Amino acid sequence: MILLSILGALLFLISTIVCSILSVVLALLDRSGKSYLWLARIWSKSCLLSFGIRVRITGAKHIKQGQNYVYASNHTSYLDIPILIGYIPDNVRLTLRSSLTRIPIWGWALLASPFLILDRSNPIRAQRTIEKAIKKIKGGASVLFFPEGTRTKDGTMQPFKRGAFHLASEAEVPILPVALIGAYTILPRHKWLPTWGHRTELRIGEPIFPNKIAPDSPTTNRADEIHIMQEAELRVRKLLT
Repeated sequence: MILLSILGALLFLISTIVCSILSVVLALLDRSGKSYLWLARIWSKSCLLSFGIRVRITGAKHIKQGQNYVYASNHTSYLDIPILIGYIPDNVRLTLRSSLTRIPIWGWALLASPFLILDRSNPIRAQRTIEKAIKKIKGGASVLFFPEGTRTKDGTMQPFKRGAFHLASEAEVPILPVALIGAYTILPRHKWLPTWGHRTELRIGEPIFPNKIAPDSPTTNRADEIHIMQEAELRVRKLLT
């Protein structure tokens, strides 16, 4: 299996270099982001295939055509990104840490992408990212957050942070809870080489409508957003069981 994982890593590297260069070109030619997302899905599925990883998706029926969402997913592994891009059937924009843009070649593709680069060390830039996310939602895209903020260290889900739910309230869109199962076993935080030939599962839960969580509030305030956050965290935990 270790030889298959090493071969998979070589295929992953080649795919990433080729797709990263092509994605920069596509980003320049197509400002809508649709061509970029199409290539990102090809890259995602080819990366997973390189390591023999199979993905089962359940709950896709909760994604309604013509409706935009804020997706709230647990964060288990670097594999989460290709799983989510490759298998969520929606015009979705990921929210990624700014440190990922410093990765050679792939970082160039991220900088050229329609995705949202979040700098948590700078509150002003972080707020600008939220404002960009609202514009993307109103322009017809959905946005995906990892509300834990970072990958789990031991496989257990960490408490959620409020940013994604502030965005959902501001943009007035429902939240879709997402649970990723199996990716941590394949590539935990302390490993760099995925284990070859495993199954993962992507579970999508029923939407959470902020106005139904806080029906008596004319506007959603901080307390309402915390309530929404707690409800989303609870639903993701249930999806994981």
